[in-house]
Amino acid sequence: MAPETLLSPKELFKNFVQIGVVVADLDQVARNLSEIFGIGPFYKVEWPPRSDMRRFYHGEQGEFTARLAFSDIGPVELELIQPLEGDSIWADFLRERGPGIHHIRFNVEAIEPVVEYLSRHGIEPSQYGDGLRPGTTWVNFDTENQVGFVIEIMNAIRGTDGRTPRQKAGEVQE
Repeated sequence: MAPETLLSPKELFKNFVQIGVVVADLDQVARNLSEIFGIGPFYKVEWPPRSDMRRFYHGEQGEFTARLAFSDIGPVELELIQPLEGDSIWADFLRERGPGIHHIRFNVEAIEPVVEYLSRHGIEPSQYGDGLRPGTTWVNFDTENQVGFVIEIMNAIRGTDGRTPRQKAGEVQE
C-alpha cells in the first residue's frame, strides 16, 4: 500500500462498539449487573457454537472454548467472557490478572489494513477467529504493554449494525 493511501489511526479506529470483560463466573456477574445496575438482559453463547469455526492462539490453531454473554449499554455492547477450556488470551488474563476489563473492540471495514498498520508499530495479533456472524473475523492484538488492555477489531458486514448477532439453533437472528 503506497504511503499516500494509508489510513490514519482516526480512520482505522473510528467505530468503537464493545467493551469485553473476562470473568470467572459469567452467570454470577450477569446476575449482579442485572440486579444491582439494571444492565441486561444478557444473551449467552457457548463458544464456538459450531465446530467448523476457526480459532488461533498466538498464531497456532487453537482449541479453546468459552461462555460469552452480551448486553447493550446504549451505543456500546458489553461482552462477558468466561474461559472454559484450552489455551487462550482470556484464560491467560484470568490466571495472571483475575477478572477485569480485557478489551475494547472497533468494527472495521477491512482487517488487513489494521493488521499492517499495527505491525508497523510492533503490535501483532495474539488471538483471532471466526465471528458469530458468518463472514466475520475478530482479531485481538497484544497491546497490553502500550495501553493496559487488548485492542480487538472485527470486520463489520455491510447492512448490519456490527453488533454480535443473536442466534437460535445455530442460525443468526438479526
